Amino acid sequence: MMKMIMELLVYLFYSYLTVGALFGLYFVGWGAARLDTEAHQMPSMLRILLWPASVALWPLLMRKLWYRQRL
Repeated sequence: MMKMIMELLVYLFYSYLTVGALFGLYFVGWGAARLDTEAHQMPSMLRILLWPASVALWPLLMRKLWYRQRL
């Protein structure tokens, strides 16, 4: 039973990271410019540094983008 729970947690963790990685690519490419008007001028290296944070925090950033588009 404990092994099944651990496997489920690992599966959920990898799912979270996979969705975060895909969202991070979108956010670094286009989403950041929708939240901040100056973000479209960011250098490529700064965008690369922004990607890990967007992977980890994708639910918060997605919600912020969602509400920004609805306004």
